[in-house]
Amino acid sequence: MTMQSLSTSRSDPPRNVSYDRTTGKAVTISMPIYDTGKDDPELGLQWQLGYLGDMVKIWADFTGQGIRVAPLDTGAQVEHWDLSANYDAANSLVLDGRVYSGANFWADHGTAALGLVSAARNGRGGVGVAYGAKFTPINVFDWSAPTNVDGWNFVAVLKACASQYDVLNCEYARPDNYAIATWNSRSQGGWARGYNEGYAYLAEQGRDGLGTITVKPAGNYAWDGQRDSSITSRYLINVAAYRQIDGVASSWSNCGPNLMISAPSSDRPFLGGTGLVTTDLLGGAGYNWWDDLNDDDPNLAMSDYTNAFGGTSGSGPLVVGVATLMLSANDGLGWRDVRTILAQSAKMPIAFETGPVSYVGTYNGREYDVALNERHFTIGGLAGHVNGGGLHYSNDYGYGAVDAYAAVRMAEVWSLFGPAKTSANEVHAAITTEVGKTVAGDPTARATDGSSVDHSAQMGFAREPVRFSFEVGDAIKVENVDLTLRFTCTLKVEDADHGRAPLVYTSAMAITQLGLIAPDGTEMFTSVPGNWTSVGGAQEFTFGLANFQGVLSKGTWTLEFATYATATDRDGRPAIATADLTVHSLKMDLYGAAPTTDDVYSYTNEFFTMAAIDGEAGRRVLSDTDGGTDWINAAAVSKDVALSLVAGQSTSFGGQTAFTIGRTSVIENAVTGDGNDVLIGNRYDNALYGMRGNDVLNGGMGNDTLFGGAGRDRFVFDARSGKDTILDWSLGDIIETSKALKGVGSDGTLTVGANATLLLDGTASGSTVLLTDEAGATLQSLGQKDGYYWYAYVAEAAATAGKVVLESAATPAATAAGLVDQIVAASSGTANDNAAPSSAHDATGVTHAFDSGFYLYDSMAGSMSGGVQLFA
Repeated sequence: MTMQSLSTSRSDPPRNVSYDRTTGKAVTISMPIYDTGKDDPELGLQWQLGYLGDMVKIWADFTGQGIRVAPLDTGAQVEHWDLSANYDAANSLVLDGRVYSGANFWADHGTAALGLVSAARNGRGGVGVAYGAKFTPINVFDWSAPTNVDGWNFVAVLKACASQYDVLNCEYARPDNYAIATWNSRSQGGWARGYNEGYAYLAEQGRDGLGTITVKPAGNYAWDGQRDSSITSRYLINVAAYRQIDGVASSWSNCGPNLMISAPSSDRPFLGGTGLVTTDLLGGAGYNWWDDLNDDDPNLAMSDYTNAFGGTSGSGPLVVGVATLMLSANDGLGWRDVRTILAQSAKMPIAFETGPVSYVGTYNGREYDVALNERHFTIGGLAGHVNGGGLHYSNDYGYGAVDAYAAVRMAEVWSLFGPAKTSANEVHAAITTEVGKTVAGDPTARATDGSSVDHSAQMGFAREPVRFSFEVGDAIKVENVDLTLRFTCTLKVEDADHGRAPLVYTSAMAITQLGLIAPDGTEMFTSVPGNWTSVGGAQEFTFGLANFQGVLSKGTWTLEFATYATATDRDGRPAIATADLTVHSLKMDLYGAAPTTDDVYSYTNEFFTMAAIDGEAGRRVLSDTDGGTDWINAAAVSKDVALSLVAGQSTSFGGQTAFTIGRTSVIENAVTGDGNDVLIGNRYDNALYGMRGNDVLNGGMGNDTLFGGAGRDRFVFDARSGKDTILDWSLGDIIETSKALKGVGSDGTLTVGANATLLLDGTASGSTVLLTDEAGATLQSLGQKDGYYWYAYVAEAAATAGKVVLESAATPAATAAGLVDQIVAASSGTANDNAAPSSAHDATGVTHAFDSGFYLYDSMAGSMSGGVQLFA
C-alpha cells in the first residue's frame, strides 16, 4: 500500500469514499450482488457468496461432489465441525512412500482459507463455495518436514500432488524476488525454475493428463507481480482481490499482467474494508471476530468463526471453490479450458471507464490518500469472441471478477465445442530477435500524477517509451505469452542537492516500465520496480503474461520500455534514483491453440454492458464468413433467450434485442442457458441445445440434433425438416408437427416404441425425427394449434420399437379439447400468470400451409419470416 499525505495528491478529493483520480468522482460497484442467504441463517453472514453470481442456481446442480481439493497451506483443523464431514484422510499426501498429513496443526490461516472452499452445508456456521468436495490439507510450512515450501524437495511435493488431487490452492509466497537471471523461471537451479517445473508436471500429468488446476493467490504487497517469475507461470491461475464496499481493488493486492481473475476479500478498516466470513479455530484460538458479536446465535458459534480473514489468501480459495464447481459440472475440462472459461466468464466489478482509483481515509488522526486501482480496463483479444468482441482486462483484476454462475454454466457445455485443451495439444511458437536499444535515465521522468513513488508508476508510462517492432510469422490463437529479455540496467543514485558524485552500478531490472502490443492492438503494461541489488553485467529475465487470451499471433508486435525517476535516500540524505536500460535481445514464447475456422461466440449477462461502451456498438452484429463449424454459446445468459441462426435475423436476451447475424454469415450450432428459450435453426445441419428451462426448438431444414435439457420442452417439425434427432425425449416434452401423426387411438393416445422414428413425410428416406429413448413412450394428442398438431409425452411405455407415420387426415382421430393451452402453459412456466408461451411458429392461431416450403418463424417480429425458405 502506498500512503500519501493529502498535500501530495490531487486537490480536494472526496473523503471516506473511493474516487476516480482522473475525474474526481466517487466509484461504486457496478455488478449485481445476489442474495444467497435469504431465509437461510447458515448463509446470511457470508457476504462474499453474493459477489460470485447466482450461487443458489449453481448449487441446485453442482456442489463440487467427486472433486479432490488440496490446500498447500499451514494445515487445517479438520476436526472443526464445519470441516470434518469433507475431510478425506485416506487421500493424505504420499511422498516417497510416506504419508504426510496436514490435519489438526491448529493452523488459523489454513483453517480459515479452507472454510471458504469446503465448509459443509450442515445447517450451522457457514458454507464453502464447493461444499460437496472432499479436501486433504498439506502443511507446507512445517520446516522439519520434506513438504516444506522452501525445502529441497518441494518440486517432488508438487509432482506427488498430480496423482492425488484435482485442484490445488497454493497459499504461499516468496516476497524476496529480483528481476535477474538467478531468479528467472528459466534459469537452472533457481527457486522459480523449480516451482515452475512442478507446476508444469501438475498440468501435464494431473487428472490423467487433463491437468491439475493450480490456483495461486497473487500476494499482498501492492506490487506488480512480474518481479517474481515463480508466480507468472502459465500453469497458474493468479487471483487478485477486490473490496466489498465498492468493488475496487484491495489496497494491498498485487497487480500486473500475470493476473487471471479476482475475487472479493478484505481491506483495511480505515479504508472502508471488511473481512471475509469463514471457519476459525475452535474456541478462543485463531482470528475470532473483530467486533462485539457474541455466541448467542445457536447456528453460529462466533468464537469458532471469523469475519476478519482476507488478503489474496481469501480471494484465492474462493476461485478454488469456483474451479471445483466447474470440474464438478464437467470433469472432462483440460487445465487450459479452465483458464479460458474463467477469462471469458469474468465480469467487471466497476465501470469500464473508471481510471486509477484512490481513497482518502483517516489513520491515527491523519488523512491519507491511498492508491487502490492502478489502471483502467482495456479491451483486447478480439478473436476471443466474447459478447461480440474482445475481452476486458485490467492489471488490478485480470479479466475481471470471478462469476461462478457464468463459469459453471460455460464449463458444463464446453465439451460441445471440441476436445479438452491440455498440455498434450498445446501449440507453441517462439521468436528470438536482437533489439539493441537503450533508454537513458531522466530525473524529471516522474509518475503521471507528479509524485515519485513506484506505486504511481504502475498507472502508465511516466515518459515516452522506446519502441521496437518485430514480426511473428507463426499463427497461434494465443492463451499466454512468455517474454524473455536480455538486458543491462545501470542504476544511478544521486544526491538531491548534487553534493556528492552519483553512485552508479549495474543492477537488477529496476524502476522500469515495459509494454507489449499485439497485432490486434491488445496491450500489456507492467512496472518492474525490482530490487536494486548489484549484479555482474547483463541479465536475462522472463515475464509471464496472461492478458493475451484470444490474440492471433501472426503479424507485427511492438516492445515498449522506459525508466522513471524515484525518490530515495542515500546515507540518510534525500536522493533521486534513475536507470539506464539497454535491451539487447528478446525471446517471445507463444502458447495456445492452432487457429481454426471453427469459432465459438460466447455470450454472458454482461453483453449489454459491453455493447454500450464507446466504440463497441459493432458487438451487435455477429459476422462469420470464413466457413468452419461454429457455435453460439449463450449458456451463461440467465434470461430468456430467443435465438435464430438465420442470417439477417436477431437474437434477444430477456426480450431485448442483442445481436443480429450478418446476412452473409453462417453459424451452425447454438446452446442456451437457464431461461425459457427459443432456438431456431437454419437450412444447414444444426445442433441446438436448450439446457435448462422450458425451451422451444425448431431446427428448420437440415439434419438437426436437438437437446431440450431440463424442463418441459417443445420440438417443432415440418415435413421438410430433414433427418432430425431428439437427444432427450422425456416426460413433459411436446412434439409439434405440421401434419397429424398416424395411429392415435380413440382416447387421443399414441404409443411409440423405443428409439422410435417419426416419418414426417411418410417415408423412411425423407424427413424423419429419431426419438432417442430406450423405453418408448405414450403420447397424448393435444389437438391442433397455430397450424401444428401437438403431442405430449405423458408416460413411459414398454413398447416394441416402431415407426410413427404422418396421418393423411386433416385432424387426429381424437383431440383433448382445451388441453393444448393447459399443457403449453404448464410447460412454459406460465400456468398461473396467463402469460403467452414462447413459440417457434406463428402464435396468432392462424393455420398456415406449408406446400411451398417451410417458412421459419421470426421470433423478433412475431410472425413468419416472409420469403425465407429453408431449402434450395
